[in-house]
Amino acid sequence: MAATPGSGPAPLPALTLSQLTAWDTEHLERAATAWTATADRWCDGFTAINSEIVRPGGTEWAGASADAAAARTDRDRVHVGGLAERLRAAAAVAKTGAADLAAAKWRALAFIDTARQSGFVVSEDLSVRDGLTAPSKQLRLVRDLQAQVFTADIRTQSTTLAATDQSVASKLNTFAAGFGNFDFPESPSTEPPPPKIPMPPYQPEVWGACAARGGGNPNKVVRTFHRAPLVAGVSAMPGGDTVLYCGNDKYGFYHLLDRHGQDWQNVAMSRFPGGGNWRYLADYSIGATLANPERVDYNSGNDTFTVQRNIYRITDDGLVYSFTCRVVVSATDGKIITAFPTTKQI
Repeated sequence: MAATPGSGPAPLPALTLSQLTAWDTEHLERAATAWTATADRWCDGFTAINSEIVRPGGTEWAGASADAAAARTDRDRVHVGGLAERLRAAAAVAKTGAADLAAAKWRALAFIDTARQSGFVVSEDLSVRDGLTAPSKQLRLVRDLQAQVFTADIRTQSTTLAATDQSVASKLNTFAAGFGNFDFPESPSTEPPPPKIPMPPYQPEVWGACAARGGGNPNKVVRTFHRAPLVAGVSAMPGGDTVLYCGNDKYGFYHLLDRHGQDWQNVAMSRFPGGGNWRYLADYSIGATLANPERVDYNSGNDTFTVQRNIYRITDDGLVYSFTCRVVVSATDGKIITAFPTTKQI
């Protein structure tokens, strides 16, 4: 049996005696070792390239081309570094999972061994029957009850083993998300970062129009934002462009409008007077949050980053906290899933 990434939770299998006895975790231990070594090679290789790019063959290289090459290799190094950390985390899951599976198997085999030493026979379906002849009816009843207890204990332990295997596979599947779409950005962000000024005098961009009632092209670009590099623990994403698409009810403008449009309107009217149309306030807030995040969290459950920033307005008494903007972006391609205001300050 093997814990391997899959598409999602599946019904737990009913293990047989042969499967339980032959259960092996060596593949997880080998994978953990190989993944750790691979992550180290990635980081060492891209760090070396980045360090040596401006001195090819030992000769110093200067100028605009050298600066561009250095910037490109540094971007690649950061990109690979984030993937390497994810690979190391997967290696840790595999190593811990191998130990958990080995312990679960040992507990199940211990119950089987105890049953056999007590004169019982464990069948292929993990049911237990008495292998001895009872000298009395009373003893027969006792032995039959013991057989039922052993059956329940052994099957419980086998179910625990199967559940542990499924849990390990699910965790590995989460860490594997995004590797299939691995790619290097060909250029830095084409969208410049917004100026670090309050609104006003910040001038919001005009958003592209989406068809009414969610019937438009989900891939139509509404707005492109500059995104700073995102780092949350072992997960990282290089800087670049983050796009708000029209999307659908699950992501993008339609989701933002249906789920949080009223939230933005309420904030614009009650906590940010003078902000104008809620889209203007959302444009300013999303842009400021992605370009200058104050908090970044990674959600392995759906492979997204949640980026947050406190938003202030200028008064006669100085800056006053207004609300906190939260932007959720896909860790795979950087698109905006949703964005909404909250009054819970970071």
